[in-house]
Amino acid sequence: MSQPNIILIMTDQQRWDTLACNGYQHMITPHIDRLARRGVSFTHAFAQGAVCGPSRNSIVSSQYVHSHGVEGNEQWLRPDQPNWIESLRAGGYQTANVGKMHTAPIRLPVGFEHRTVVENKNYQQGHHGPDPDDYDLFLAHHGLKRPALTYYKQIDDWPDRLQATVWPHDDDLYPDNYVGRTTVEYLEECDFQRPLFLWCGFTGPHDPYDVTESFLRLYDDVDVPDPVGYDGELATKPPPQQAAMDGMDGRRSPAAVWWSRATPERIRRMRKHYYANVTLMDDWVGKIVACVEARGQLDNTLFVFTSDHGDCLGDHHQVYKFSSHYDPVARVPLVFAGAGVMAQGTRDPLVELIDLGPTFLQMAGLEALEGAMGQPLSGQLAGEQESVHDTVFSEHGQRVMVRSRDWKLVAYLGQSYGELYDLRSDPDELHNLYDAAEGQVARGGLYERMGQWYGETRMRSL
Repeated sequence: MSQPNIILIMTDQQRWDTLACNGYQHMITPHIDRLARRGVSFTHAFAQGAVCGPSRNSIVSSQYVHSHGVEGNEQWLRPDQPNWIESLRAGGYQTANVGKMHTAPIRLPVGFEHRTVVENKNYQQGHHGPDPDDYDLFLAHHGLKRPALTYYKQIDDWPDRLQATVWPHDDDLYPDNYVGRTTVEYLEECDFQRPLFLWCGFTGPHDPYDVTESFLRLYDDVDVPDPVGYDGELATKPPPQQAAMDGMDGRRSPAAVWWSRATPERIRRMRKHYYANVTLMDDWVGKIVACVEARGQLDNTLFVFTSDHGDCLGDHHQVYKFSSHYDPVARVPLVFAGAGVMAQGTRDPLVELIDLGPTFLQMAGLEALEGAMGQPLSGQLAGEQESVHDTVFSEHGQRVMVRSRDWKLVAYLGQSYGELYDLRSDPDELHNLYDAAEGQVARGGLYERMGQWYGETRMRSL
């Protein structure tokens, strides 16, 4: 078989439990579900960084955050660090990016021959970077600027909305419609004389949750799940979680959420807006696949759908991703379909996003990436049952998640507190066993596993 085209579709801040094919019937995701039926949806995929920049640098380098050293946003890998996009290009692929990559500077090539750069919904020229992105230039053509920068000033009851509002302009101007339309236009013009690697990066469902009216209406009669949690839960969890929510309350800024204003009705509205943005992007997934089919490339194209990390959406009295490593943050959707993928439906082995690059290179028949720490998933995509990971890891600053099938440890390095969950009896991570007698054997074992992992990966990155 010739080298397959590879189309990687990545959203921004999307939880794993937002696809109907994974059993979440409140979601409207028919096109991604169709890909999962043709291929496989991994229900236990984990991001190695809890925020955009570290996660995406881990994906591109196939290394853990402490190994590549990019621990925050507005930073990027050095030219001498591993980069499988460059390997694909050197191996004969035409390489293109449409949408978000979150590179720094924003127009860094990072192995792409073509880039249409779209940053965060609230990207602010001069604050996040010196240059306008292509979406800034597109809006300027229509006499507009990113509304996400000014919602908090212009909407009177903004603190009550928990970041949920309706897109105020023509639907064609919505950032994810711009990304989807530009991706389809690129595919329509592509000559496919060389195999194509295309990274399509949507900006949603990242806050603000400002979806278009037409997709929001699809959720009018949908009974969305309430957040998991209980009164007094934060008193049993590490102090940074309460501090994160207290630090936003009363603050006027584009991303602040005043949780003191949260009511069950407002939380459900926030969640519906988030889910509606997922459905809008799912619609573009269908259009992207249809365009590839119309170009006669369907049978020789590998499609991958995933996200860089998740969002608590009120679970555990938290929003966003900065303050925790709960599964709603660290666990993401991951769907493969097309060339080289057996139809398997949903599967639940532990996988990591740093496995993407090694998988792509192996399926393209190219040499493995020197310094890569991920594992190729090609065997599992072909139906093999053996798992490539017994434990997965994720990092944010001094916080490290170590997760097996049955237990999760969240270590706060240098602190006396931490988190430990028995996922067999407590899959929602409600009851912290870090200091409980019944958790000490598991806690010690996971700390030992973390030490082994750190030592092995640290030595490999020197």
